[in-house]
Amino acid sequence: MKKDSFQLTKKLDHIAFIMDGNGRWAKKRGLSRSSGHKAGVNRISEIIDQCFFTYNIKTVSLYCFSTENWNRPEKEISYLFSLLKKFFENNLEDFKSKQVRIAVSGDLLDSRIPQDILDVIYKCIEETKSYSLHTFNVLFNYGGRRELVFACKNIVKNVQSGVLDLNDIDEAVLQDSLYQKDIGDVDLLIRTSGEERISNCLLYELAYAEFIFTQTYWPDFNKKKLKECLEIYQNRNRRFGGLKNE
Repeated sequence: MKKDSFQLTKKLDHIAFIMDGNGRWAKKRGLSRSSGHKAGVNRISEIIDQCFFTYNIKTVSLYCFSTENWNRPEKEISYLFSLLKKFFENNLEDFKSKQVRIAVSGDLLDSRIPQDILDVIYKCIEETKSYSLHTFNVLFNYGGRRELVFACKNIVKNVQSGVLDLNDIDEAVLQDSLYQKDIGDVDLLIRTSGEERISNCLLYELAYAEFIFTQTYWPDFNKKKLKECLEIYQNRNRRFGGLKNE
């Protein structure tokens, strides 16, 4: 078998995924939506391992549960939470052995989040906080607009307490006030299932990201599909407002 010679040479420190299409994947196969969500969760480890250890990407952000997802049926939300809890419990030791830091971005003070979910989240954060080589950033109860409100409140609080002067507020201050101040901007966003929108995901962090929208449903998004997306990214010309490199 010929060895894959593809190497990612373009700078890619932070990749984000909107893992969409679990329900449609299941429907296409005559399965329940729950089966689709389970298949989607089972895909996560393979993809993030490829990002970290094959392509040496420092940070992977995964949009797991949005602030808008509370509009789904209660039974589906409960099942999603149970899958998330099981994923963290089953993979924590593996993350620790690979020295992967787990970060969780979102409103964790929301009273609707069950305590057992919060317990496992805080356990994972605490037990991996010392690692710095790779970060798995889980977007849970996350909304981009809510994150910006969170940042604004932090800034106002610091101004009111005298820690920060109004005239010192700049982009760096805003960055430091976000959920994860040390993760940085997204270089590439991949959304599966054919939808072409960002759905309130990382509004500030996506300012200069490259977007790839693939028709593949998330449960079918495998190593080969990831490589195809990275090859597309590799051929993009990232100008950041400057002129095209000839």
